[in-house]
Amino acid sequence: MFFAVSRYSDASADAPKIISLDEAFAGVDDANMRDMFHLLTDMGFDYIMTSQVLWGCYDTVPSLAIYEIYRPKDIDVVTLFHYRWNGERRVLVEK
Repeated sequence: MFFAVSRYSDASADAPKIISLDEAFAGVDDANMRDMFHLLTDMGFDYIMTSQVLWGCYDTVPSLAIYEIYRPKDIDVVTLFHYRWNGERRVLVEK
């Protein structure tokens, strides 16, 4: 993480600060996940994360767009559920 911050400090002020994590925070307990999201928010990062169990709905996160990928066993169809986290509540976004 510190390497990413040092690289972004060399970038122009309007450069996006995006970090992507696969299986983000695997093996980390809930309290520490909350603190890690807080750290990412404090550092000004936008992020893309994948996980089987991570929602990111913590009081340290002001807002999120969340997509849950649902694929029942042995079916060739994938369904996406879109949620928004507003800092207090996760809400299903209906079309």
